[in-house]
Amino acid sequence: MFHFQTIETSLNKLNQALERLMPILTPAGVVLGLILGSRVSWMKPSVTWLFAFLTFSGALGINSSSFLKVIKKPKNILVFFLGTNIIMPILAWALASLFFGSDPAIVTGYVLLLSIPTAVSGYIWSAIYKGDGALSLSLILVSTILAPILTPFTVNLLTQSEVAIDSTSMMLSLIKMVVVPSLLGVLINNLTKGKVNDRVTPTLKPFSKFALFFVVIVNTSLVSERLIADASWTYLPIALLCAFLTASGYPIAFALGKLAKIPLAENKSITFATSMRNISAALVLSIEFFPAKSALPVIFGIVFQQTVCAFMGHNLFGKEIVLQRKPRSKPCKQSQTSKIQ
Repeated sequence: MFHFQTIETSLNKLNQALERLMPILTPAGVVLGLILGSRVSWMKPSVTWLFAFLTFSGALGINSSSFLKVIKKPKNILVFFLGTNIIMPILAWALASLFFGSDPAIVTGYVLLLSIPTAVSGYIWSAIYKGDGALSLSLILVSTILAPILTPFTVNLLTQSEVAIDSTSMMLSLIKMVVVPSLLGVLINNLTKGKVNDRVTPTLKPFSKFALFFVVIVNTSLVSERLIADASWTYLPIALLCAFLTASGYPIAFALGKLAKIPLAENKSITFATSMRNISAALVLSIEFFPAKSALPVIFGIVFQQTVCAFMGHNLFGKEIVLQRKPRSKPCKQSQTSKIQ
């Protein structure tokens, strides 16, 4: 007899294993993409659909009622947009211009990296550190819906058209990859009264991670020959600045939340949402609409993002979780007696 419950249990276990591997999964995809090159680059047409699946499966967890509750607290959203769409893109542009001003393509890559909407994986990290789940999912939805307008606008504004940008095509690509799948996922969640999130979403999670892995491999393969041919020690400062920018979002976002007197659980969600970016979307856009070198900061962003998130999350919020768990592990009377004896 066929048992769906057995399959669900196996998929949940697989997803848990993949979540533990997230800090190395996406960097491994970059390495494989560089190695495989033209042997997998022909699969580029599948990337848009795979990415749409990624966005859709993440949006299945969002319902309109939770979203409306979050909208009633505009301060949280304003702090999020201040960090995500103003401070971080300007910081990326300023530092990239300072160190790589002679190469507009590299500067554009950094601006694109910090102008792309927040990542669905930010919700996962927020949940690990006891953030506000409804706020995390709502910020993802808002950021995603506005991305077709804000991302092209920010890149155009800060780079001053030093690199030719097809803003209309970029906007349409974002609508197709992130906006439509997101709205479809929210609609299905509402129509099923959240049941889809209880039963279907957990089984899709491991497939989402495999899709992300595949997207990274294929997109990296498209620029692998050029990147390998031009590889030199000049890549090192690009990587270091990328690591710095990836890490700097956490203290900046957390400090903004503290200044705005936002409760800790909500501030955790804002911190992860501001710092985690949908880098896979940035990689798709950098390959599709920008010179090959623009993909360099994005690729290094993929390498660093999950690992830096694990490190920064532990340093900002990890101690609190340890303190919360300590009271639960009080020694029993018997063990205390044995110690006295």
